[in-house]
Amino acid sequence: MKSTLAWISWRLLLSRKTLFGGTAPLALLGLILGVAALVVSMAVMSGFESTLQQAMTDVSGHVQVVKRSRFPDDWKDLEARIKKAEPTLVGATRFVFIEGIMAHNGQISGVLLEGVDTERVTSVLKFKSRVQSGSEDLSAPSDVPLALIGSGLAKKMNLKVGDVFRVVVPVTETVDPNSLQRKVGQFKVQGILELGKYDWNERFVVTGLTAAQQVAEIGDRYSGLLLRFPSAQYARQAGFNLSRALGTPYWIRDWRDSNENLFDAVSVERPAIFFVVSIIIFVAAFNISSTLFVNVVQRYKDIAILKTVGFRRKDIIKIFTFQGLFMGAIGLFGGFIVGFILCALFNTLQGSLGLIAGAVYRVDGISLSIRFTDTIAICFATMLICFIATLAPARRGGQLNPMEGLRNE
Repeated sequence: MKSTLAWISWRLLLSRKTLFGGTAPLALLGLILGVAALVVSMAVMSGFESTLQQAMTDVSGHVQVVKRSRFPDDWKDLEARIKKAEPTLVGATRFVFIEGIMAHNGQISGVLLEGVDTERVTSVLKFKSRVQSGSEDLSAPSDVPLALIGSGLAKKMNLKVGDVFRVVVPVTETVDPNSLQRKVGQFKVQGILELGKYDWNERFVVTGLTAAQQVAEIGDRYSGLLLRFPSAQYARQAGFNLSRALGTPYWIRDWRDSNENLFDAVSVERPAIFFVVSIIIFVAAFNISSTLFVNVVQRYKDIAILKTVGFRRKDIIKIFTFQGLFMGAIGLFGGFIVGFILCALFNTLQGSLGLIAGAVYRVDGISLSIRFTDTIAICFATMLICFIATLAPARRGGQLNPMEGLRNE
């Protein structure tokens, strides 16, 4: 019986009086645009979060173990303690952070020089997928220490692969610890990277650990270890476990810690944006409701005939409810198509038109993505709103007296 009612509803919907007449096309267009706006807004929020997460895990690993002491120690012993506390450890590499000033062709810029263990870095950091030009291999033979630089820094300093630049690092004098002297190191550009974060692209320089230690004159000391685990989602739990196992001499932070405010903002704004944009669907759905009210009036004769041949009030209500749901499904399908087109257009134009201001949003570009949970939420919300909007006209049609419908015929 339900299939028969659905067929009758579909046939009535495709007539000129309903889908192709009156305000129905405009109501359907409004629903399509509302769904498309919801798809794009959720794709932007999800894309921002996933883009920032990918950048953090590719460039800084899942967890950082930072030493509070500057005294050298056995890093292999530290790695063994970490692996004992967290057997899921995939890879670990030493690193050191040094602030300095880059100088090239009369231009200067403040930079953050990161030294990494060239033999182990590939097991933790994922620079290969971020290479714009050159290579990520820092262990290649060279007379001058090799370095990887951010794309913004390369553009600002007019550097290309193969160029040699200098980094000036302040070094504490051994006689007077309150005095500083300059130490200049030379590096050759091995690769230019798109690091995913605006501030990293503008001032990040990556080189071998030994080269960074030599230019800073710190011997075999290092800042800590960068760690990678099977998944980024497990990193926070791993960080808690390591904090308990290693104790106070070490500072543990995961990839989310340094941008906690941004991730919290996304989690708060996502439902708010979903609700605000859903208002467009509410308006479009009640336009569909008004269309169905008009359709009920125009279908008095048809409703009367259906009731005369034995259709019950409940059956008439189902017919008009099916009509509203069919229109909702058409709007939902069309909205997803338009939304996907707009997402593809956004991805194409954001680089050339600078739609994302890196200095404001911390990222230079967003790879829009539609999550499965967002898709389910959009579908459920749209169909629920359309169902609620059809109840009133459907009940009005079900209450029609057959004699009233045939009075003027």
